[in-house]
Amino acid sequence: MAVYAVSDLHGHMNVFLEGLKKIEFSDRDELYVLGDAVDRGPAGIELLQYIKEHKNMDLLLGNHEFMMLESVDPDGIASCNGDSTELWLYYNGGDKTYKGYRKLSDAERKSLLLWMNGRMLIKTLEVGGKKYCLTHSFYIPQCENKIFSETDRDFVWAIVWASMFRNGDTRCKNVYKSYDYTFITGHVPVQRVRLDHTSEKDYNKLQSFSLGNFVDIDGGCAIGYNPEINNGALFIRLDDMKEFPVKMVPDS
Repeated sequence: MAVYAVSDLHGHMNVFLEGLKKIEFSDRDELYVLGDAVDRGPAGIELLQYIKEHKNMDLLLGNHEFMMLESVDPDGIASCNGDSTELWLYYNGGDKTYKGYRKLSDAERKSLLLWMNGRMLIKTLEVGGKKYCLTHSFYIPQCENKIFSETDRDFVWAIVWASMFRNGDTRCKNVYKSYDYTFITGHVPVQRVRLDHTSEKDYNKLQSFSLGNFVDIDGGCAIGYNPEINNGALFIRLDDMKEFPVKMVPDS
């Protein structure tokens, strides 16, 4: 049995399935998807359903799932007029996810939303005697292992949006170093982190970015396919921290 994590797939089912092949994922393994499975790419709903249907997979919510939940009708009706509708549909690629969402039946939509509302934002676990904290971006101790529907909205916002690598979020600086966890997160593509926050000449590489006990595994699927960018998904095995990069390819 092995435990894996991946983040920020952004609707690219082909990359996800290729990653499962690469890690030789089996029924004995576990996989955590650290948010932003939806939007920008064409298969966000298919990704959510695939994760939902596999008992050895789980989703932690990211800012894109949060925008979705704050936009669509909570009863599963094919309507989208919530508080985050404009932000989701017009500025963050939610239109592609909503297109797939509308194709579901009312019962399928309601079942999917019920499942999403029951997903965690921060998951703690121990693998091989090492303590891990999985989160899309930010850490709030009192929100460990709490599901979305039981978490205060302001806390949710901070967990899925705040980052020490996004402009204006300086309050997050060094937030990880005082805790007894290895943090595995996504949210900001590793290529951007290297370009904006390091002096590395080779910033354009599909490899995790580590800073002390913090590890970013957002491989940049949000960027989409571009032959000049070395982006895709970064699967990581927590048992030994081995990485399995999966290069972005054009969506079929």
